[in-house]
Amino acid sequence: MEARDISSVLVIGASGFVGRHAVGELLEKGYRVRCVARRPEAIEDLAARGCEVVKGDITDAGSMGRALDSMDAVVVCVHTLLPRARGTDASADFVETELEGLRNIVAGCRANNVGRLVYVTFLGVRPDAENPWTRGRWKAEQYLFDSGLDVTVFRPGMIVGTGGRGFGVLMSQARNPVSVILGNGRQRFQHIAVTDLAYYLVGSLARPETFGQAFDVGGSEILSYNQMVDLAAGVLGRGRTVKLHLPRWPLAMAAPLIERVSRMPRGSLRAFLAGLKTDSVGDPGPIQRILPRQPLSFTEAVKQVAGR
Repeated sequence: MEARDISSVLVIGASGFVGRHAVGELLEKGYRVRCVARRPEAIEDLAARGCEVVKGDITDAGSMGRALDSMDAVVVCVHTLLPRARGTDASADFVETELEGLRNIVAGCRANNVGRLVYVTFLGVRPDAENPWTRGRWKAEQYLFDSGLDVTVFRPGMIVGTGGRGFGVLMSQARNPVSVILGNGRQRFQHIAVTDLAYYLVGSLARPETFGQAFDVGGSEILSYNQMVDLAAGVLGRGRTVKLHLPRWPLAMAAPLIERVSRMPRGSLRAFLAGLKTDSVGDPGPIQRILPRQPLSFTEAVKQVAGR
């Protein structure tokens, strides 16, 4: 495989947590960046930093084609588990919604001769997973690998950084003397600072040895959720929080109703709850050999967020 000459990159999901950091890393490295979002006003700050901002949605094939015009590569950081906007089909299956979006992105790439695509999923993706979210992401990855594009997939675990929903919940729990935690808190995680993840996303763009590969990304630490809450509390100067663990089953029983009322994609809350039973651990060795970097430890990453 030959290295690609890449100077312009489209970021899909630029209004999100990972997407924003990917944009920052791209700008720092001198790329021309175009950002696509359902609500361009939500990323006006990125426009002020020099990004071109366009309106688009992964479920709208036309908008994807227009957004990809004159681009060399695309970084996809979408998250279909989030609540749907008014006027959209909130009952749609979240797995099929993401696959539909990826089909539109691939079609736009082909129409515009964009041959490079980087996609973010998560640790533990495999075809036989109990969690439908995880199985769905496996299907998405395989579709992209079979698309004929030069595709690289990154699989992070717990992403540590300002703006992360899961990490934000953890920090809220760490700040309180008494915290309510869903499940037993013994699920194990391999974290990654969002700044480290952005480094890998951007660093891989022109590296042909990453084409056609899926990489786990993270540090060497493996921590339970309870341990992460306690470490974060220590960084914040608080004592160990008292943890009240709630069983998953009452919420699981009410999940279909909650999904409808809150306009979450159908099956998304149930998939999230199923994911609480599985460790989020992988092997970051392969990508670290290609793009050497010492990832921040969990404590270092929390200090970065907390300004300590």
